[in-house]
Amino acid sequence: MSPNIAEIKTLKLGNAELDRRLGGVPVQSLTIIEGANDCGKTSLIQQFAFGILSNEFKLYYMSTEDNSQSILRSMESLGWSVSDPYINGFFKITGINTVNVEWKPTLSKYYLVTLTNYLKKKIDSYDYVIIDSITQIVTHAETSDVLDFFAFCRNLIDVQQKSVIISLHPYAMNVELLTRIRSYCDCQFTLEKKVFRDKNVLTLTINKLKGAARSAGDMLTFEVSPLNGLKILPFTSTKG
Repeated sequence: MSPNIAEIKTLKLGNAELDRRLGGVPVQSLTIIEGANDCGKTSLIQQFAFGILSNEFKLYYMSTEDNSQSILRSMESLGWSVSDPYINGFFKITGINTVNVEWKPTLSKYYLVTLTNYLKKKIDSYDYVIIDSITQIVTHAETSDVLDFFAFCRNLIDVQQKSVIISLHPYAMNVELLTRIRSYCDCQFTLEKKVFRDKNVLTLTINKLKGAARSAGDMLTFEVSPLNGLKILPFTSTKG
């Protein structure tokens, strides 16, 4: 049985250094993780998933990128053991087929409406929903359809006391729409590839983190290691 989500204010992600730097992530929140390809979005999403399951919350994980076995293998390879919650029904994975789809606004709307209706049927059994990623679905969607979907997600948090985590590529929306979507969220992180001291690293910028002591613009650097999962590196900067 899941813990009383109303009594737990902050989710720890199961990574001591990341939790120390972030201070945890609020439960009952809408989190958006933005980044280009190969910037670590899925690895960070899976770190979130591990933290959710470690806290005995029930997670519905939806992926447009991988199937359930691929996700389980990926997480296990990074040291995040999730087989037991998967077997015991705490961790549900569903694939969303977006391969070889000829996208147009009407089809994007169909996907968004179908996704909304599907979550309405499933959400009562879960505490968290992850969607990794929504990029292909929203890239050709009408503005009103995208806003309707994110308004639905906001309702899941405000009315049903759920938590939603969504990854996307920032190119998926124009700047005006992306700004409006960010206004819906409680937490927003941006991932990028950068060079620090002649070393290629991944960076996580905290653009928004509800209730956090950290300043917006704080940046962490990390790498993905088969032995350590997300390994936080000692290069940190703060927005000036």
